[in-house]
Amino acid sequence: KMSKTKGNVIDPLETVAKYGADSLRYSLVTGVTPGQDIPLNMEKIEANRNFANKLWNSCKFVTGNALKNADEEELNQLGVSSPMTSEEFDKLLLPEKYIISKCHSLVASVTEDLEKYQLGAAGSKIYEFMWDQYADWYIEISKTRLYEGAGGDSIEEAKAARRVLVYVLDTTLRLLHPYMPYVTEQLWHHLPRAKPHSDQSAHALMLSDWPQMDDNSPLVSSDEAVAAFECFQSLTRSIRNARAEYNVEPGKKISAIIVASGKIKEEIEK
Repeated sequence: KMSKTKGNVIDPLETVAKYGADSLRYSLVTGVTPGQDIPLNMEKIEANRNFANKLWNSCKFVTGNALKNADEEELNQLGVSSPMTSEEFDKLLLPEKYIISKCHSLVASVTEDLEKYQLGAAGSKIYEFMWDQYADWYIEISKTRLYEGAGGDSIEEAKAARRVLVYVLDTTLRLLHPYMPYVTEQLWHHLPRAKPHSDQSAHALMLSDWPQMDDNSPLVSSDEAVAAFECFQSLTRSIRNARAEYNVEPGKKISAIIVASGKIKEEIEK
């Protein structure tokens, strides 16, 4: 509890000036636990300011790097106007199917939490997905699709990667908007956008559709793709741990023997 006598009062105006309004807002909303005081400290607000920076850098990569080689026709098609269809989903490769599946699972989970007024749980799930799955994993994987020097040699795969990068980021910004309205609105206007509805008074994120408008029509996903990609994640972590354990230099390449069968073997061989 804040007390003038103890001198632990946090001035919201000073906090907003130092860390931003969205960081304070997100910290307060996600820290809500029914029947208990909100555990608020400057370290938490600073961490959420760093999360806002992560959002900004992710958007900067998508708009400044991933979309750099996209022509005007492709940019017009990248605007998100509706959920991804099963026909488009089935054409994607494993990493894209994985991140779309995780994104759609997040939409369903966050929607359910918000309907139950579990605001803190919903906000934390968006944070974990954006930081751990989208930024740390898929953005890095997308570089192998986009850059020739990193292995990208297919125009179709590059287009699919751009589509997924924009789609997932757009969806995440819509979910996060109630928590961080200012930064998400600003970033959304940098992304390719579909034309507004005729009944919209302004083309703004705050007036756009929620990612899942119909509860009776679950968004497309694949448990098989998620399980297969999680095996790749475990394999990558194991190799990284082995390199760290034996103090292998970061830039040095090593050989690895992998024993696999079935679907995992097929995906590795690709």
